[in-house]
Amino acid sequence: MFKIDNKIKQEALNFSTLQNCLKMTDGKFEPIFDSFIEEYKGKESSPILDYLDLYSAYFKINQDQLNHEYAFAFSQFSKLKEADEIIKRGTSDYPDMLESTEKSPRFLYIRGRKSLLYELRKVSLVGSRNATEKAKYNTTRLAQKLGKNGITIVSGLAKGIDVSAHKAALDLSLDTIAVIGTHLNQYYPAENKEVQLEIEKKGLVVSQFSPASKTQRWFFPMRNRVMSALSLATIVMEAGETSGSLIQADYALKQGRLVLLPESALENKHITWPEKFVKKGAKVMHNPSDALKILAESSFFKGEFDIDEEFELIPLDFSLDIISEEGGNRLA
Repeated sequence: MFKIDNKIKQEALNFSTLQNCLKMTDGKFEPIFDSFIEEYKGKESSPILDYLDLYSAYFKINQDQLNHEYAFAFSQFSKLKEADEIIKRGTSDYPDMLESTEKSPRFLYIRGRKSLLYELRKVSLVGSRNATEKAKYNTTRLAQKLGKNGITIVSGLAKGIDVSAHKAALDLSLDTIAVIGTHLNQYYPAENKEVQLEIEKKGLVVSQFSPASKTQRWFFPMRNRVMSALSLATIVMEAGETSGSLIQADYALKQGRLVLLPESALENKHITWPEKFVKKGAKVMHNPSDALKILAESSFFKGEFDIDEEFELIPLDFSLDIISEEGGNRLA
């Protein structure tokens, strides 16, 4: 059972409890919580129930409600696995790549190989949930090519492209990180549970969401911001005009990261996003070796890659259901 045995864990529990009571987003609640810390330093990392009168008065929350929400949050935190960790922004454990970007989350909840969080050479592979077989094949080949060259494969554990990238890495015992849009105790979508469990053992699962949170649709684009920040490059394998993966590509460019896309996407006349992203600075790849060359030429990656093996990415036909795909992610 997970234990609340240090100040960061206790602060995360308090933060989640109060946030649930007030029904506020991180962006709205965090400044209020920081103001409380300025006035009552040290109390943020003490159990709320030890200072119930203070917390109730300051945040204007009924004591019965505060008691109830604290008990609920405590029960959900206790369901985390014993080895899970909570990392706070501003501490030495928090990854520099993420902390240096705008709106980095206050807490990260992690399960698995913590060391992967600090690997510099990380690349995100993202794309449609309703991916074509061609796109999933291309994703598998590219993920394995990158992984064999010492690059950690990052994705979001969604259907389609994401899970194809994770499976490709796991099949060859390569490093992979899943940045999920739910809390660590939730397995979504259910069909990917076994993959998530395997990543927990062999790779790393990262969430910015408290185990006491109720998953919302807008959690997923928030996750994309974190995923792009943790990666030096984002590769969009296949996406329709309103695909949620384009949200990540946009974040990546704003964060000063590389964005790559297949040449076939640029040639497809049914979609306009590829040309828009190329104008913003995205790079075009014809095959996995192209991707490695682009990465090798960037200032982010140091050292040479094995680019001898040549095989082309299969041109994608971008089926109509992909082209009309809704943006973001949805809970089913």
